[in-house]
Amino acid sequence: MIRFAKHPAPLAALFALALSACLPQEKQSPAQEGVGAEDTAAAIPQDMQGRWGLVPADCTSTRGDAKGLMTVEGDTLSYYESRAVLDAVAESDPERLEASFAFTGEGLSWSRDVVLVLRGDTLVRQESGEGASPEPLTYTRCG
Repeated sequence: MIRFAKHPAPLAALFALALSACLPQEKQSPAQEGVGAEDTAAAIPQDMQGRWGLVPADCTSTRGDAKGLMTVEGDTLSYYESRAVLDAVAESDPERLEASFAFTGEGLSWSRDVVLVLRGDTLVRQESGEGASPEPLTYTRCG
């Protein structure tokens, strides 16, 4: 019989191993899960990054009232009173992004599927999901 009182190290190792089995496991990234899984992207395509306005005044307002301004940085779309963080990417190339975004604003949280299509200095945003705008929104790059 092993006496653990004289040799506490084996008992401590066994206890640590048992506890580690109870810890939450890291979720595998889609790349690890296999081909065809949605990709969790780190960023929105570089050519889509920047400031975009629905009307010219959105790009030039100095009063902070540019309600049609959309700023694209990294994995985030920022608007006048809300922001959206990239969640999962269904399709991506330099001129098109189809992804789900987690939105927050005015004390609320919601999710939307968004398609962004880049055409030169124009970025078209189409949303789908409950409460989404039925028509696409066309932004012009702020100069």
